[in-house]
Amino acid sequence: MLKSHKNLLYFIFVLIFLLSCDDAKYELDNEFDPENLGLNSPTIFFHPPEFESIKVGESDTLELYCYKVQNAAGAHLQIEFDSEIIQIDTVKYGDFFMNGVNTPIMFTDQEDGFLNVYLFLQPTTVASNSSGTMSMAKILFTVKDEGLAPIRYTNNTVLRSENNTSIFLNSYGEGLINAVQ
Repeated sequence: MLKSHKNLLYFIFVLIFLLSCDDAKYELDNEFDPENLGLNSPTIFFHPPEFESIKVGESDTLELYCYKVQNAAGAHLQIEFDSEIIQIDTVKYGDFFMNGVNTPIMFTDQEDGFLNVYLFLQPTTVASNSSGTMSMAKILFTVKDEGLAPIRYTNNTVLRSENNTSIFLNSYGEGLINAVQ
């Protein structure tokens, strides 16, 4: 008799547990997710695409992103920016050209409102290119003066395969920094 009550209690416990479990239903509608930006892949863009209000003297980070890019081994990212309003402090590599063993080779230069970022994947015996959606580089900048500072990739921007052929991109994103006092 005691054993049947014990089995009945186990059964009730399992039944309550199963009936109380529902899968969470999340709306994946973050407006800044690449899938929600209306991009036509493959493409490159800025993340975030807009800084609505950043004060003079403040610093922030702008990421150079790629969206559904396939088989890239290197990149020359040329960024045009308003050097009267923003100052590029430093550039760091992102995760896209990481191969799991080595960090990417990266060097930069800037002159008269143009930033050049050169990135190269260091190949291994198992990885000679990179594919996907992620940050290629991160720009740390400081606001020097107030105003609207558009940021864009120039026509000199190119991604290359391991065979040094250009990778077609459907679009080049634009960004905007609204600098205020």
